[in-house]
Amino acid sequence: MKNYLILSVLILALMSSCISVKTVEDVKRYEIVEGKTVGDNPKSPNIFTFQVEKDRSLFLRYLSDRYDYVKGFSPEHYSTTIKDVNFDIAILTEQESSTFIDLTELIFNKNDPELVKNGRVKQFINITVTDENGEDALASNSFYRNIVVKYLDDLRTSFKAY
Repeated sequence: MKNYLILSVLILALMSSCISVKTVEDVKRYEIVEGKTVGDNPKSPNIFTFQVEKDRSLFLRYLSDRYDYVKGFSPEHYSTTIKDVNFDIAILTEQESSTFIDLTELIFNKNDPELVKNGRVKQFINITVTDENGEDALASNSFYRNIVVKYLDDLRTSFKAY
């Protein structure tokens, strides 16, 4: 009886080591990731993040097309007015994202075995927003959080139709 128990445990351990584990969770809509604190530095801003199956450069091109009427528009960092308030919006690069958020929490840019089989790689767009006073507009205590999140979510959904 004892031998059967040991054999069962060994078989279960062997079987569980053969099962592939997803390395990245799907972000169905969007998430607001809390900025991290590094050492004595103040907390970095919160980040609006969403998953895309297209390249980041396509999102930047989409923004350029959407705001083509604005002279000198730069999609990586731009200002916009939402409900009569000015906001600075920054689209973060991979390197910038790692300084703002803890990548162990959301394991960005890892290959998901199921997606790799289909030739697709998950990518994420990470955005920070500050209000006209330089405050984090995505902070949970920000007066502007709801209107900014609605604006960013509208950008996200319109990009998917792009």
